[in-house]
Amino acid sequence: MELEALDIFSKDETTESIPARFAKIAARFPNAIAISGAAGEDWNYAELDARSTTIAARILECADEDSESVAILIEHGPLLVAAILGVLKAGKIYLALDSSEPATRLNAMLNDSGARLILTDAKHSSLTDSLEIPQLHAIEIAGDATEFSIKTLPDVSPDSGAWLMYTSGSTGAPKGVWQNHRGVIHHAEVYRDLIQLTPEDRLSLLTSCSLAASATAIFSALLNGATLCPFHLRLQGVERLAAWMQEKKITVYHSVPTVFRHLARRASDQPGIFETVRLIRLGGEPVLREDVKIFQEIGAPESRLMHAFSSTETGLACALMMEKKTALRESRVSVGQPVRGVEILLTDENGAPVRAGEEGVISIRSANLSQGYWRQPEATARVFQAVECDPQIRIFRTGDRGRFLPDGSLEHLGRADQQVKIRGRRVDLSEVETALIATDFFEEAAAAALEDASGEQRLVAYVVPRKTGVTSQTYRRALLLFLPEHMLPSDFISMQKLPQTAGGKIDRAALPPPHVSKNGFSDDSVPRMGIEKNLSRIWESVLGIAPIGRNDDFFELGGTSLLSAEILIRVQERFGVSLPPSILVEHGTIEQMAELLGKKGVRSSSNPLIQLRASDTGRPLFLVHSGRGDVAAYGQLARRLPGRPIYGFQSVGLDGRSVPQISVRRMARRYLREILSVDPTGPYLLAGSCMGAMVAFEMAVRLTRRGKSVAFLGLFDFAPRPKKGPVARRFKAAANTARDVFRIARMLVRRKLGSETGDDLRQFIMDMNREASTRYQPGFFPGTITLFLSRDMRFPLGDRRLTLAKHARESRVITLPGDRAGIFVSPAVDEMAAH
Repeated sequence: MELEALDIFSKDETTESIPARFAKIAARFPNAIAISGAAGEDWNYAELDARSTTIAARILECADEDSESVAILIEHGPLLVAAILGVLKAGKIYLALDSSEPATRLNAMLNDSGARLILTDAKHSSLTDSLEIPQLHAIEIAGDATEFSIKTLPDVSPDSGAWLMYTSGSTGAPKGVWQNHRGVIHHAEVYRDLIQLTPEDRLSLLTSCSLAASATAIFSALLNGATLCPFHLRLQGVERLAAWMQEKKITVYHSVPTVFRHLARRASDQPGIFETVRLIRLGGEPVLREDVKIFQEIGAPESRLMHAFSSTETGLACALMMEKKTALRESRVSVGQPVRGVEILLTDENGAPVRAGEEGVISIRSANLSQGYWRQPEATARVFQAVECDPQIRIFRTGDRGRFLPDGSLEHLGRADQQVKIRGRRVDLSEVETALIATDFFEEAAAAALEDASGEQRLVAYVVPRKTGVTSQTYRRALLLFLPEHMLPSDFISMQKLPQTAGGKIDRAALPPPHVSKNGFSDDSVPRMGIEKNLSRIWESVLGIAPIGRNDDFFELGGTSLLSAEILIRVQERFGVSLPPSILVEHGTIEQMAELLGKKGVRSSSNPLIQLRASDTGRPLFLVHSGRGDVAAYGQLARRLPGRPIYGFQSVGLDGRSVPQISVRRMARRYLREILSVDPTGPYLLAGSCMGAMVAFEMAVRLTRRGKSVAFLGLFDFAPRPKKGPVARRFKAAANTARDVFRIARMLVRRKLGSETGDDLRQFIMDMNREASTRYQPGFFPGTITLFLSRDMRFPLGDRRLTLAKHARESRVITLPGDRAGIFVSPAVDEMAAH
């Protein structure tokens, strides 16, 4: 496929709609890969065309004719893109929702949009059902293509609405921006010509489809015959992104600079990350000179770096192309020259042009701006100005500041109003302030964006608390009810009173920088030099969050068991110390971990019982490890269950000194001694994950035999016992009795203790646990089992119910969103904690 193959289109391609343009592409390249998803889920253009047509037909069967917009709440991947095309084929406007947004914000967007139809998938059906929108009809779709009674799709005008996206609003509520088909196609053409896009290209889609940047990637790829490659960055993380880049052979990479920096740090270990990438596009937040240096060090020989300036209201406005040998003369990296069809104007506060070289407010003059703010004509008129000589051309006042450099390129100098960009996403400070007051924690509150030492913007909250002794983690948890994660302040500065102007408004110029606060959290949260500073760099790299305070909790920052394992690997590489897997559950802050690293001979406790949360009230909950042997997976769950003590059992032997158990019954007997020492009377609350579910079940059986009461027995994603694999066969060949197997295990452990790292030992523990679960034969529990299952499970639900029914008096099943890998992270862990 060559670029010349696209000459089937007219010179003025904006005279047609997106479905019409896509139909030509699908007919021209039916067998070319349109979307390359996870785990080999590749759809060619013919398949994407058929599946999106099926979705369009379902929409037309169910949609209200008077409703213009259709909401979409679907996992980031091929099905989401098919749903977007289906909405457009049905002649509707798509509103893509992000499941990480708080329910209050999702409800606000749905209410404002007027959408009465929402497309969802199996993973998000429970979240969809919880939305509080009257007369909202949900359609659960899959990726198959089915014939429907509606054979003819409507003709769609290029002037019809295409997408509706919400930005942070100055009124304290999200504000909708909408664009038509003509504008979408124009921006896809501009991007195609600017980066010389061909059907051979493979474009990354890391951005949420609720953001305007996603439209550039989606339609530039699909309206030009290229391949779109979605990657769920929030769920899979930067570490997985590095391998994914190589697997997918990405040629056009697009992200905010912060993600690029984290990805670049992996290049020394994985030098082929950018091998196939010919263009790296960075935007959404300032690009630093250091970013250009990183590109010039790790980029492929002929690759280019593009720094872009864009907004939801304008689309791509300016771009700067840099090569490996490009020399930067200015301290800041400019955003380059205006793209085709755009004129940049700089004015003073009164709207008069500024003189050459002077700073001014950036306005963009174009015939391809967005259509304005959704159903807000007054708000639209305030910032979109018509041009008398040509009704198609308008001027948008961005609220950004800038100045022209001698070479004619634009230097971006930040926001002129209260809107800022944090990690590439727009944040209106007034919306943050509204949420701060709504928590009822504060008498007064103000938000500000400050630049840290690395040049990145971070959000700071200045607050007058109603009471003392409340931690910043508590504030953040409360704010999650009102704000998405990217709008949460990184620091809370406590003050007795906020400074005011003579007119009674907050005097923002008088707000102190974080380092001079005498009684705020910021001073105490800054990592100290030495171990803490090095740990903070590791945490920020793995979690993809910056900055991280010394008292911030790992699991409240979104840490998972997989991320904790990555941190322990980095710590061992940096400090030469092998920390136990439970360390981040017991010591979940940088300060606590640094204190342990400062001690010599850090080793895991030989006691399998670990306290995950301390409390003086409530019955304790005991959680049993999974086959991995550690309790890191329970970190986020424990932090969502305040008001009771929570304990976890890790496998005996993880300390490198004790002999691991290879019998579920022996584990249960050993763990019961610890439970009875903590709580001799009961009633008891027990739960376990995977093979740990068998141990929890066995403990419940033994407790009831002793006349004890088990008030709760929870089994997380319990699966049928695995078939005997190589480990089991190896032990069976070596010994015929449990005693012989135990003796062999003791011998093998002693051999493992001589290894330089704990990797072999942890693998051995997993083998022992797998063997124990294989050999276990459950008895009967005369109570109720609560089974928490992931919705996207591998085994039929009926089979699992039937299996459990044989061994308990009663069982109840609670399904959670997502798959087994995500059962202990949001949103599944939130529902689990609620139950």
